Amino acid sequence: MDKKKIRNICIVGQLKARMSKNDKPIAHNEQPNIDIAGPAQMKLRHFRIIHSFVLAVVVPMFLSGVYLWGFAKDQYLSSMSFSVRTESLQSATDLLGGLSSITGSSSSDVDIVTQYIASSDLVQIVNEKIDLRAKFSTAWPMDFIYAFNPKGEFEDLLEYWNNNVTTRSENGIVTLTVRSFDPETSYEITRIVYEASRELINRLSDEAHADATRFSREELRAAEERLTQAREAMTNFRLEAQIIDPNASLQAQMSLLTELQVQLSENEVQKDLLSRTAQANDPRLNELNRKISALQAQIAIEQQKFGRGGMGPGGESYATLFARYEGLSSDLQFSEEAYRSAQLAYSSAIAEAKRKARYLVAHVQPTIAEKSLYPQRITQLLVIGLFVMLVWSVGLLIFYSIRDRR
Repeated sequence: MDKKKIRNICIVGQLKARMSKNDKPIAHNEQPNIDIAGPAQMKLRHFRIIHSFVLAVVVPMFLSGVYLWGFAKDQYLSSMSFSVRTESLQSATDLLGGLSSITGSSSSDVDIVTQYIASSDLVQIVNEKIDLRAKFSTAWPMDFIYAFNPKGEFEDLLEYWNNNVTTRSENGIVTLTVRSFDPETSYEITRIVYEASRELINRLSDEAHADATRFSREELRAAEERLTQAREAMTNFRLEAQIIDPNASLQAQMSLLTELQVQLSENEVQKDLLSRTAQANDPRLNELNRKISALQAQIAIEQQKFGRGGMGPGGESYATLFARYEGLSSDLQFSEEAYRSAQLAYSSAIAEAKRKARYLVAHVQPTIAEKSLYPQRITQLLVIGLFVMLVWSVGLLIFYSIRDRR
């Protein structure tokens, strides 16, 4: 659109305005008084906006650039990846002769490791081997943002540790990243953290094995004590009764009684046969009568040992002796069976605990950095610029919105 058309449009607009005010038509030869807008000029508010932009955006970015490239010290990165593996060892007859199946790490194990790396316990362990305050404060006070203030408390050191020693877990794999002002320091911290984490997993695995076998171990200890008491009671019985095996003594006693009864029967038969042919005062009959009387007396003595009040080995009757022996023998047999069962259960618990072993496996070993990757100066400067630009824009909009309402 050229200047002539713009002028005509402005004339028409002014004519309509004058007609609406005066309600009088304008003569054909009358020239209306038209003011044409001149070129735009800078006003005071424009200079204020430029000044605010310089103060709120340009100056912070300039100061940030000076700090990032002039004062911020290079930081070196060391990282590694590891996971907690669970190996289930099978018996010798399983999986074609003792092959082992390896499963992945559970989320609980990964959470335990990541929380342990961020804990104060690990910071103390690492601090005992490496002076973290000295290593993290090498750039202080020149680099007062990224370096650690050596006068800070332990809580400040823990916060700085969690900002520079980070973990990321994905699919059971933990990625450990360590930043410091020296590549050797980053590598050494990474190695110590891995060793401490492995010791933690081994300790947890040992505690899990102890917990799995604690009950069976206590049962085995109780069975051992009971078996020992039963054997001591049997030993005391044998010492008091002065016999090793009452069954053998009884068999010998019964054999003796049977032999006496056999001899008595034979002598009675001989007496009966002789009495039919011999006289009553025959010496042979007298001899047989004496033998029969002696055998009967001896049989009565032997039989009395099995009755009430009889004297057996150790001054006790055989009934009392065998009652004690049978009780002790039953206790001993039961204790032996319970001990064998407890021993078998304990062995099974140990084997089951050994089948489930947890250990730490490093997938990516830590390396010594050759190039500084932090601080990311260009990225940091762009982020700072975007932030101050956003703050300045929002502040400018708020200011003019309040001004327009007045």
